[in-house]
Amino acid sequence: MAILRRWLSFLIIVNVSMKPGYSQEYRQSIDMHIPYMPGPVLINGKPTVYYELYLTNFSNDSLSLEKMEVLDVVDSSVVVSFNKDDLRNRFSKLGLQLKDKENIIAPGNSRVVYLELQNDKTDTQLIHRLSFASSQGNKQQIFSVQGAFIRFSRKPQIVLGAPLSGGPWVAVYDPAWSRGHRRVIYTVGGKARIPGRFAIDFIKLDNLGRYANGDNDVVKNWYGYGAEVLAVSDGTISATRDDFQESSTLSNHPECPAEKATGNYISLDLGNNCIAFYEHLKPGSIKVVAGQQVKKGDVIAAVGFTGQTTGPHLHFHIADQHSALGAEGIPFVFERFTVLGAYVDFSKFGKDPWTPVKAASPFIINAERPASNSVIKFDGR
Repeated sequence: MAILRRWLSFLIIVNVSMKPGYSQEYRQSIDMHIPYMPGPVLINGKPTVYYELYLTNFSNDSLSLEKMEVLDVVDSSVVVSFNKDDLRNRFSKLGLQLKDKENIIAPGNSRVVYLELQNDKTDTQLIHRLSFASSQGNKQQIFSVQGAFIRFSRKPQIVLGAPLSGGPWVAVYDPAWSRGHRRVIYTVGGKARIPGRFAIDFIKLDNLGRYANGDNDVVKNWYGYGAEVLAVSDGTISATRDDFQESSTLSNHPECPAEKATGNYISLDLGNNCIAFYEHLKPGSIKVVAGQQVKKGDVIAAVGFTGQTTGPHLHFHIADQHSALGAEGIPFVFERFTVLGAYVDFSKFGKDPWTPVKAASPFIINAERPASNSVIKFDGR
């Protein structure tokens, strides 16, 4: 009996000591994950990463995303913080590429948060802390979830030659645009991807900031129309398409579905799972065929007005597979270009001159990605 009493006392002690662990409150909430993590790219002298955080609500309540903090894993310091208004501009319903006005995820629903971070450290390890509000009756509860670990890639930058020559060319892109290439998701082969994550549309201007000489509706009046398109590196042509025709005016341009978004295009295999895509090319201008070897600087086509586009320009991006829409967009930089200025207010694009650089003369940039809506000039012709 004495032995039995001692065993009962031990079990009581163990049960009491374990009770706090077993009584922890469990809450169904959010699954967060990052399906693809590109390497960093240098913009304005700072390493920058683009990635997407996918959120799925597994709870029975609608959840409002109130705050997000990106933390350094090593010391738990806050690298960057986004409040509700900041997140509203990054929060999107899947498949719609539209901003969610309320940051609310209904039960069983998913959302994507588009993120761009600058960090001077190498080999950075980060984790995300999200604060949500849920309503149960008249009572609102605030809780946090932490997860989605990431580590910055150490992969070297993909350094390319110029895709065009001369200028001025505007590097048209902005990660904040709700319908920009950065936020358009394509599902090919049962997987969602963002091929244009780092895409740039190059549009040529005159020194007064106009993109056409005369009537803007006439395609041949655009300064960039017919400009020579150049191989950005030695490589092998992997595919071409040249069966799209052009309308002579913008107003008569037919609508194109997603599967015809590229228009006439060339894909150039650079090796190491890096494929360069040149899109919206001029009919009959493609000078290369699949399997052909090219050298950096070779003329391979001309700027045109085919596919899903609102004006003559060159769409350029790098992806990790031989598919214009079924591949992940990866970062790249250009060997050398000159910065002339930028369109700080993009509503003035094509109407007024750009804002020039503050320096006494334009400055030369090496091994970087042009900043959003910057006006640049390439060396050469």
